[in-house]
Formats: sequence, structure tokens, C-alpha cells
Amino acid sequence: MTDRPLLPRRMTALFLLLSALNLAAMVPGGLVETRSFPAYPPIILAAFNLFLSGLGLGSLALAAIVWRRGAGTIWPLAAGIAYVAVYTLDLAALFPIGAQPMPRLLMTLEAAGVFLAVPVIAAAPVLTRADPLAPSVLRVSPAIWIGGVLVLGTITALATRAALG
Repeated sequence: MTDRPLLPRRMTALFLLLSALNLAAMVPGGLVETRSFPAYPPIILAAFNLFLSGLGLGSLALAAIVWRRGAGTIWPLAAGIAYVAVYTLDLAALFPIGAQPMPRLLMTLEAAGVFLAVPVIAAAPVLTRADPLAPSVLRVSPAIWIGGVLVLGTITALATRAALG
């Protein structure tokens, strides 16, 4: 057991988990994200879906790491900022712009996503002050990397196909 403050670690991990689950509910082609984006080239949609899938899967892994070790304190900050940026751009109708209007449930979940990200962003300095020498590089076994890449690729391909309409 580490001497890092337990409450900030656990709260950060909880909000990372909730953020990832919230994002997962919005996968293109699912029940919530029903818009299509035929005006975008497939490579743009694939890159965006790769980013979103990486953010979601990375948040799940990061939540487990922060819960157990409290390590990688710069990464929760980066994830929180990414969630706020993605949702704010979509809510402001800047990117991506769909062929159909944004469903009300999607709008609600994205607004909730911004609020879920704020505690993650706020906790990063607290975790850093608690242990300024905490490692920011996280070691991962090759088997987990391979499995993660396969899952990431599959989610990205399916989401991109659904987003193309």
C-alpha cells in the first residue's frame, strides 16, 4: 500500500471509469449516437474514432492504475482535458457535424461527460502534489498491448463504418 492520499486517487479513478462508460454509451451506430457523417472522408472519421476509442479504453486502464497505485498523474489530466474538448466541440456543433441533428439523449450525455471530466482535471494537481515523483510513464505487458490494439482496431472499424452511414 502506498502513502499517497487514498481519497483523491479513488475519486479520480471513479470519475475516469464513469467517463469511459459514458463515452462507451455514445459509440456511433449504437442506441445513442445515431447520426451519420457522410460528408467526412473515411480517414478523418477513422482517426476521430481511433482517438475516441483510445480515450475510452485508456481511461479504463488508467482508472485501474490510479485506483491501485495512484501513478501516472499527468495522464488523468490529459484524459480530462480530452473529454472536455471532444464534448465541447460536438455540443458547439464545430466537429463533427452530422447529416442529422444531435439527438437529445446524446446532448445530455455529452453535457454530463463535461461535468464528469472536471473532477478528473481538478484531481491531477492534488495527486501530483501528493507525490511529485510519481511515474508518468506506465509500464504495460506486451500481451495487454496486443489485446488492447486488437480491441481498439475493432471498435474503430465498427464505429467508422456506422458513422459513414
